[in-house]
Amino acid sequence: IHLIPVLSIVFQILCLFPGVTAVTLNPDTAYPRLWVSTCCTQVSVGDIQPNLPNNPERFTRYNIVLGSQALASGQHYWVVEVGTKTAWGLGVAAASVNRKDEISLCPDDGFWTLVLREGLLHPPRPPRRVGVYLDYGRGVVAFYDAGDMSHLFTFSDRIEKHLKHDILSLTNGHGQRMK
Repeated sequence: IHLIPVLSIVFQILCLFPGVTAVTLNPDTAYPRLWVSTCCTQVSVGDIQPNLPNNPERFTRYNIVLGSQALASGQHYWVVEVGTKTAWGLGVAAASVNRKDEISLCPDDGFWTLVLREGLLHPPRPPRRVGVYLDYGRGVVAFYDAGDMSHLFTFSDRIEKHLKHDILSLTNGHGQRMK
């Protein structure tokens, strides 16, 4: 089997470090309609939560929640279960991203993300679990269908200091969870 270089690197890393990076979400960053589970590993969309402080960390315009971990070096791999949702986004974000104003989910605004909207993604069958691989030293963020490890997309770009795990819950309805 001839593997593309990044995929080969991911398999090598998984052989050397078989564990997956544990992701916990930071509820203080969550958009008010995002409900983070008590164990901070799942997020769902619901009604606006009452009495939430408008702290500097909180996103106020988009359904975004960041992870608790800041990543400044090394290689990391984690899996996000997106299920059968027809709209979602996930990836990594710079800790310094704008959380109060209009943004674009692109590297220029500090986001390295894969987004599914209205079920449109290549390949045509969207994954139920997405693997995210970050190689900080090489400046690589790659996305895989975690079911069969097929490659979805890779960013090879400069990566800003102190990234955070990023879950963008752009789900199509109330109560749907992403973990």
